[in-house]
Amino acid sequence: MPAIKNKEKILQLVNEVPEKELGKIVSLMEKLKKPPNKKNPGKYKAIYEIKGKFKDCMSSSVDFAKRKQEEKLLDR
Repeated sequence: MPAIKNKEKILQLVNEVPEKELGKIVSLMEKLKKPPNKKNPGKYKAIYEIKGKFKDCMSSSVDFAKRKQEEKLLDR
């Protein structure tokens, strides 16, 4: 569909939407206007938000292996 027909179709559909649902359409249109964040895709947003928060409580694989060896010795 050419762009003009798409715009006409959108306007026609918006006119048919119940008034209480118009807020959802406005929110969607605002979201579509924003340029995509190429550095930080939406599906990875949570990962980037918590990245590094557990840095101090995580151990290295060497520490982990050492603890496991100690646990094995205790189990004997």
